[in-house]
Amino acid sequence: MKKKRTILDIVYYNYNKETNMPIKELKLWAKNPLSKKASKNRKPLMMAIRLKSKPKRRWGLTEIKWALRKAIPYLKRAKKIRGKNYINKKYTKNQIALKNWGFDIKKKR
Repeated sequence: MKKKRTILDIVYYNYNKETNMPIKELKLWAKNPLSKKASKNRKPLMMAIRLKSKPKRRWGLTEIKWALRKAIPYLKRAKKIRGKNYINKKYTKNQIALKNWGFDIKKKR
């Protein structure tokens, strides 16, 4: 008999499908001064670190809501944007914001 998938299973899977940065990279990125250049505050980066560091069984309502209402929709929208206003020679503002949310556009899947 097939196991029934829960909302947690679906949200956790979709969040991890939309992101490509492991916890180690996120923590390293958080120390980079560029990480402060695109997002209004540090909450997306801190929540990405929190979501990546917690195993699925420890996700609560806060993590599910953040991933479902904020992170997944933002990542889907922002991945389609191809901006040209570079903050430095390496990253655009959108690329920095995406990294703050857990997706590095320059990294291969």
